[in-house]
Amino acid sequence: MPRMKKTAKKIIGLVLSVLFLWLALRKVDWERVPAVLSAVDWRVLPLMIVSVTIEYLLRTIRWRYILHPRTIPFGHLYGGLILGYMFNNLFPARAGEFVRAWYLGRKGHASFSEAFGSVVMERLLDGICVVSFIAFAVTSFPVSTAVRSGGYTAVAFYGAVLFVILLLQFRRNWIDPVSDLLLSPFPTAWRDRIYGLRDSFIGGLSLVRHPKPLWTAIFLSVVAWAASVGTNYISMRMFNLPIGLDGSLLLIAVLSLGAMIPSSPGMIGIYEYCCIIVLTDMLGLPREVAVAFGLATHFLTYAYVIIIGLAILTLENLHLADLETAAASEETEPADA
Repeated sequence: MPRMKKTAKKIIGLVLSVLFLWLALRKVDWERVPAVLSAVDWRVLPLMIVSVTIEYLLRTIRWRYILHPRTIPFGHLYGGLILGYMFNNLFPARAGEFVRAWYLGRKGHASFSEAFGSVVMERLLDGICVVSFIAFAVTSFPVSTAVRSGGYTAVAFYGAVLFVILLLQFRRNWIDPVSDLLLSPFPTAWRDRIYGLRDSFIGGLSLVRHPKPLWTAIFLSVVAWAASVGTNYISMRMFNLPIGLDGSLLLIAVLSLGAMIPSSPGMIGIYEYCCIIVLTDMLGLPREVAVAFGLATHFLTYAYVIIIGLAILTLENLHLADLETAAASEETEPADA
């Protein structure tokens, strides 16, 4: 059954990628694309790479604060972050989140469930920034009904995540009786194990109980997302696009909504289609420009993560198959490493 589920996820991811690539690439005059690429100022590329690097470093520092009060070596956090992103680029269903938790467990810094809880907390902090960007986009640009509906969905989703985290942290007296009731039919050994996983997971969300590291993590989230907007802006300058920071922020908002679509590995197809929505449908640039920009910038950021991820695998004497096995096993039966 797990193998069938895994195969189904891969098929769904492939179908979604093909669908959105077709939506993005149709009606493109490919004879005009080489002219667009020839006008790119590749001298700006190093600045773009620096901006991407800063963003990942900031996200690594933020993860350290989320795991407060644990003191975890920066290199181990950075390695887990990059390996998780690389896995998301290569496989469907965002299983890279499991890889990150597994990697920290493998290093002996935290149990899998606690590390995974910290990743959930990270996603909430990202959600705060994403919702802010979407609010800006909706109020500043004539967005489509689909984008507006996606914004409402994002607000509802992250609001629900926040509610659950607060419930788990501040209303344990509500959670424990429900857990006891649901687990009562299981053997004692199973119950004890599940209780342990539950408590470790809740421990990974404990940042909300510590104001100083919480506000530091929120600040780092804002700065990291600002770096992401800056990367987009630098990329637009590289392509000589007549778009300011507001347009870069708009693109980040729509890309964030695209990232909520499940199963597409590395957002292949979805990324390019989001570029079409923003650059062509909303900002009026030629479709060929939007496609060239989407394909080139997606490839560059994709390759950046893959290259560094493969280097980390080599240094750790790991193989991609090890990550795939870890992700599959943790999805089906999370275990403390």
